[in-house]
Amino acid sequence: MKTSNKTMRVLALLAVTATLSFSACKKSSTPEKPVDSADPNKFAIVGGINNPASLVLMTSGDLSTGSVTSIGQGTEISGWSRLFKNGFYYNLANNKFTKNKLENQLLKEVGAIPVTGNVMNSFWLNDNTLLISGTSSTTPDAIMTYTIINVDNMSIQKTGTFGKQVLQPTDKAIYISSCFLKGDRMYVTYAVYNSNWTATDVAYLASAPYPALDNVTISTDTRSTYPGSFAPITPNAVNYNNDVYMISNTGDRWGVNPNKPSAIFRLKNGATAFDKDYFFDLSAISDGNREYYGLWDLGNGKALTRMGRKDLLLEFEDYTGKDVFEYYLIDVVNKTRKKLDLPLDRGVLVSPVFVEAGKAYIAISSSTAGKFIWTYDIASGSLNKGLEVKGVDYISTLSRLK
Repeated sequence: MKTSNKTMRVLALLAVTATLSFSACKKSSTPEKPVDSADPNKFAIVGGINNPASLVLMTSGDLSTGSVTSIGQGTEISGWSRLFKNGFYYNLANNKFTKNKLENQLLKEVGAIPVTGNVMNSFWLNDNTLLISGTSSTTPDAIMTYTIINVDNMSIQKTGTFGKQVLQPTDKAIYISSCFLKGDRMYVTYAVYNSNWTATDVAYLASAPYPALDNVTISTDTRSTYPGSFAPITPNAVNYNNDVYMISNTGDRWGVNPNKPSAIFRLKNGATAFDKDYFFDLSAISDGNREYYGLWDLGNGKALTRMGRKDLLLEFEDYTGKDVFEYYLIDVVNKTRKKLDLPLDRGVLVSPVFVEAGKAYIAISSSTAGKFIWTYDIASGSLNKGLEVKGVDYISTLSRLK
């Protein structure tokens, strides 16, 4: 049984919510670009260093072979944002949102706009539109405040407040766990945390016509806690046959709700509530394990997820300090899972999987087997060890840079 450490949990929650996190919520059924190793800056690999805490951006033209290192190379990233899109790196610090381009291993600012308010998270609505969510003391009952930015010309398109959620005296805060466009509506999933920083027993789904963002509809579901990701850089949804499948958060790192299972909800095309006829109870096929984090879309109703082993998660610090995570292939249609033959991984505020052109690249940070990027062939199911990442304590993020 894991030792309770509520003080550490609260500090972790406050630290993360005070920092801008980023999420790519819109999935495409086709790869953005074919794999091409000609450009050495084609892929971004972000590695984490524990002491002193920092993130280093490294690049490679091929994730399936060779090595990269942070020693004498790489570019330190300020803050904890890991947002890459169409050849640019974006960051928000000191109420300034910047657009940067990597040139000669240095990040050069090519655009900037001021952003005000208490910023929490950011979500891609499409390839050139980013929504930054936040809170405001002047509108405490709003689900969120928002700033919508066109990153092509770095202009603010719209600001405002979204919906209303009155907190009870025993509640602490609202936390936005995902935001995405589907058809002519924008959907927002969120958690309500109570006063001791445990998620309530209710999953919330709000939606509104886009771009008007008025007439907000809110639905609730009590089969599991909130869907989405506490760390928005971690993908959390599968798109299949125009329906969206989303994983919930119940584990003791973020969801902290022992009463509900880790599960997958389904949002049918055009609906404003989760499908009552569908529920994939992951805990029921995992000996009650609630420690599932992330859902990476592989296409055709398949996805990868990470599960923390209960026998190894004995203390709160084990999520980041020990090798505890296994990878599973999930079939959301047939409700099955299959374990991948990979070393145990570590870390929770991470996005260590990148999917492109029939391959899933999986970054494994192992204290015994090293830090490597493995290639999973989606069609054949084969696994091959590829690029080695040196000079870091863990691999945080994989992404296409160009």
